[in-house]
Amino acid sequence: MSGGEEAELRPMQVGTEQAQPMMAAKQRLQASAAAVGTLRTDVAAGRLKLDPEAGREVQDLLTEQLDQVDAWLRRSDDLGRRAPLGQNPVGEAMAGKFADRATSEGDSFTGVLTQYRQVLDEAQDAVAEAMRRYQTADEHAVDMFQNLKSQL
Repeated sequence: MSGGEEAELRPMQVGTEQAQPMMAAKQRLQASAAAVGTLRTDVAAGRLKLDPEAGREVQDLLTEQLDQVDAWLRRSDDLGRRAPLGQNPVGEAMAGKFADRATSEGDSFTGVLTQYRQVLDEAQDAVAEAMRRYQTADEHAVDMFQNLKSQL
């Protein structure tokens, strides 16, 4: 402190700083999953078809992101190792708690990454289906024009 500033003493809320980023990540993940669900619904209903060239660009971006998530998941195994915090009840409990937060299913780092990977897979499937529907519609239009041309 400089210049006569006084420190404000506030009680520290344990876990709040860690919980906020995790909650934000979960909310973004849920929003992404909902968006992919809407995408899949629109594709299935025929409201969305995707030009194969544009679709390949999207698939390349999704594949790049999937590769990154896979790398993060491989590295997350290191987070699951128990930290050497001592051979006492408190150290053992804390080491277990940290390892569990990193790698357990659900709200852990690994759990959220696994869910994110699933959303990316679903997005990739939706893009592939939209590309197939575009191709089918395009082939149908060509067939109709050829039939019309042969009738003239």
